[in-house]
Amino acid sequence: MTNVLTPLAPTLFTAARDVQNEPWGVVGAINTDFDDKGVAVGDAVSVDVAPVRAASNFTPANVPSQGASATAQKIDVTITKSRKVDWHLTGEQIRSLENGGIREDWVRQLVLQGMRTLRNEAEVDAALAAKLGASRAFGTSGTTPFVSDLQALTNARKIMVDNGAPMAEASMVFDTNAGLNLRNLGIFQQMQQQGSEQPRRTGNFGQEMGFTLLESAGIGLHTAGTASGATTNNAGYAVGSTVLTLASAGTGTILAGDVITLATDPNKYVVVSGDTDVSNGGTITIAEPGLRVAIPTATRAITMNTSYTANLFFEKSAIVGVMRPPLMPANPTITQQLVSDARGMTYLMLDIAQYGQRTWELHLAWGFRTINTFASGILQG
Repeated sequence: MTNVLTPLAPTLFTAARDVQNEPWGVVGAINTDFDDKGVAVGDAVSVDVAPVRAASNFTPANVPSQGASATAQKIDVTITKSRKVDWHLTGEQIRSLENGGIREDWVRQLVLQGMRTLRNEAEVDAALAAKLGASRAFGTSGTTPFVSDLQALTNARKIMVDNGAPMAEASMVFDTNAGLNLRNLGIFQQMQQQGSEQPRRTGNFGQEMGFTLLESAGIGLHTAGTASGATTNNAGYAVGSTVLTLASAGTGTILAGDVITLATDPNKYVVVSGDTDVSNGGTITIAEPGLRVAIPTATRAITMNTSYTANLFFEKSAIVGVMRPPLMPANPTITQQLVSDARGMTYLMLDIAQYGQRTWELHLAWGFRTINTFASGILQG
């Protein structure tokens, strides 16, 4: 068969450079692995994680003591989706485009829009993985951040610092509603008083309070569980506890991603694993580093936060994303070509010869996972 992709290589490259899409701040801010190694759904990429070490007393001696043993850990990031965008043309349609001299522009636009679709889908999944791996939360459900001040930034920073996050490459990613509020604040519009007019002139936020501020069209709404009247049991829980046993009280559900508070404790905890019926007891798990205030041997009422917009803040190393082209076996009727965009993301382009027509497909596979909940949180809106 004729390799029709080779003559179109410059067109594909131009499309990859010019691809438009809505803001995708999450994927742009996390620890990503972009290359052209083919993968399949279910494949796992391992990430090394160093174990936490405990301190001990130093005692002088005539010989040095042997260091304590340590076992390295690996966390697997699984490829959860392999998606494609496709289109086709009959022989007559191809000839018509060639006669009109617009075939290359047609291909460029279709590839551009295909990349846009796939990247936006991946952004939604990256934001979901960040939400489900967050440690704690700040904000008010249903109230967009930055209405009148920068409390969202200062409180998010406090959560990160209290958790021990390094704040080396920290980002806060929010939807465009929060971005609008922030741009409307006087402190933003008067940036020249801080020595730079660039944020106001360009509309880009830059860095504030240790966070690189970004927007994302992938920020989603979390629909909260329906639990009412739920309490912990009376066993008592120490600071750092993550698994809480429920008393057989109340009704409804507690879901992963729900934000809860416990009576007398002002912290907002993110649920990792919930309970489908709190009336039967059971357990829920909150994200590490767990409770910041101990629960004595008495029941504690659980207050559910209502549904919220899951804006995010996190350290780059807290979330890992793998985005690669899928593995496609050789086929005499299929021509394959890898296309990389300006960010280094690689797609698989296929040209498939069929009966009286040709089909084109653009493929991308991905998976995301939070590997360090200590360095990730939710800014409710």
